[in-house]
Amino acid sequence: MSLLLHEDPRMLGPKAWYQDHYQLHWYKLPDESLCRAYIQFSLMKMCHQKEAMNVLLRGVAEGLVLQGWLLTTRDQLFEEDTSLEPIDAQDIISDGSSSAELCCLRWKYAFTNFFAQGTQESEAPAITALREMRKWTCSLSATNRSGMESVILRSGLGHEILRIANPQVGLENRSPYLSLSFQRYRWKESLLSCLLGWVDRVLAPRIETGRSTKANAQEFLQLLSRHHVCPFRSNYSSVFAFSSERCFLAESVRWMLPTLAAKAPSMTWIHKASLNHLFRLICGFSAVDLDALHLDEELLLVLKLSIELRSLRQELSRGFHAKSHKNVDPGTRGCRACYHQPEESKCVRYWTVEPSFHSEVHGKVVTPYPANYSDRLPPTGKGGAVHTDYVPLADLGLRKISRRADVLARCGQDVTLLVDSNSPKTVLAGVSFDAFSDEDFQKICGDASTGKETKAIKRGSQFRRFEWGKMHPVGSRRPAGGKPGDTYTGYAGMEVTDTSHIRLLFAHAADVERMVAAIATVHPQAARELRQLSSEVNSLGGIGATAYYCWNFVAPQHIDLDATWTIALQTCKEAPADEFNFVMMDLGCYVETVENALWWFQGRHTHGTVVPRLSSMLSNRNLSQGIGVTLPRTSLQAARTQNLARAAFEALAQKWQVDIKSL
Repeated sequence: MSLLLHEDPRMLGPKAWYQDHYQLHWYKLPDESLCRAYIQFSLMKMCHQKEAMNVLLRGVAEGLVLQGWLLTTRDQLFEEDTSLEPIDAQDIISDGSSSAELCCLRWKYAFTNFFAQGTQESEAPAITALREMRKWTCSLSATNRSGMESVILRSGLGHEILRIANPQVGLENRSPYLSLSFQRYRWKESLLSCLLGWVDRVLAPRIETGRSTKANAQEFLQLLSRHHVCPFRSNYSSVFAFSSERCFLAESVRWMLPTLAAKAPSMTWIHKASLNHLFRLICGFSAVDLDALHLDEELLLVLKLSIELRSLRQELSRGFHAKSHKNVDPGTRGCRACYHQPEESKCVRYWTVEPSFHSEVHGKVVTPYPANYSDRLPPTGKGGAVHTDYVPLADLGLRKISRRADVLARCGQDVTLLVDSNSPKTVLAGVSFDAFSDEDFQKICGDASTGKETKAIKRGSQFRRFEWGKMHPVGSRRPAGGKPGDTYTGYAGMEVTDTSHIRLLFAHAADVERMVAAIATVHPQAARELRQLSSEVNSLGGIGATAYYCWNFVAPQHIDLDATWTIALQTCKEAPADEFNFVMMDLGCYVETVENALWWFQGRHTHGTVVPRLSSMLSNRNLSQGIGVTLPRTSLQAARTQNLARAAFEALAQKWQVDIKSL
């Protein structure tokens, strides 16, 4: 060691961190708890010099430390934000695991420091550690996993991750900034997902079947309030925990039961109760009943808004059922007013289509004018306009689906269903005009104007050539490229900061509920799919989807890889009738959009906008406004990974023999 220091004294770091330059002064370590901190910091300072690493590790193994290097506080570890070089799992293994333990120690202290301080400054090293952990665990081979697992446990990193990832709510509520950080990075799920390689099996949550009482339900809500455990500020979707039975079951397993088990261990009845029955009892409480429980402000507001949302869902179901069955003849099960009319004149008509893929138009825009039209909408991306960018609608031979005023006056509804020619019972898309009552439609239009509070979405490569208009999302998204440490989480602007934001979230959820209810009677399969996904993803009310509020939004012809159906509603249209219509290219049709027109389709079929004229777009009018509701497949996959990671907590704790109560 003396020889190494003589040749290159800088290998031990700055002069301030050792004494006498070339002299070694060993002495007994007075505090064993500082040993690992010392190793981690000193080795970081040595720029990964392997010879010096080995010497220092041997010294520390004997309980010794270089005089002048002993750290007096943990904060000294973070005086400089020093990142490790890119990690190679194979190199770490071949180096006798000392480098691996160094990595784990640094990650552990980055997490410990951030979750103790909860500041923006201490968050950066934690994000760096998360990114490096993801890269490290993804590159491990099966043969190296057991060796790495022992390093994770020996360093204390595994225990620290389990402490952070404990499903009971507490850590995320310590400070406003921690709540925001948990919302952005979903720390529990993100850290657990790095350890999924060491989980042999995920334990399914245990759901009891015992019955509860009204007093139990009251006590349950009072416990949530008394201990301030609701994670509304760190996870926006938790505000919908009481909006449907499916959401309640999911949120109970995610945070309610684990938190109450820690905060109120004497309340053993909670884990013996039937969650389904408990939810139904909670649904039986009126607003007056809830006031009498003296709950905290935010929980009380969430429960009252949930009552309104559940009532709205029931009213919509009854209303649309009555609308679609108003003229139904029990014998023929057809509409009395149009049963004897030809197919084209019926209020619910079926068009047979033969799907065909049209990749040749992807990235191009369909226009209501010729390609060389002087007032054509120019591209916003690189390069000037070329004729091949434009596809005149008149040249496509598409069938037009337009509003039929006479049918609406006669039957009260105007629906067109597109069915597969090879499978006549398979509905591929649908259109409904005058879908909502005037009252419901005005409420949706009012909510649509507030959707701009979220940040406009950055468009993908399919849209950048014609980047006109704005789309503001309300809901969650997959990890975005270029954002360090990103994960499946809410879009920017989805953070709950006060009660007004909770009200706004429920208003958007009501929009989505209305749109799904509108298609439930004519296409129940599509509505059922969207509701079922609510237990897997961050839901909006009882619907597992994200809403996209659009203003003068232009979409070239494209496909979307979605996990379910897309529902779209035209809330405002001041553009000429031939602009901002909707093309279903692969199905050979287009919708002549008007206000209160609703249509639904599958994103895998080529679709897009009939683009406006340049003069229209420059008029500063509200040419086209609408809402789209869907769930991208990548978001569903990311949500399922988080669910798997969340469920792995108990399995890891059992495997590593960690007492959850001690965390």
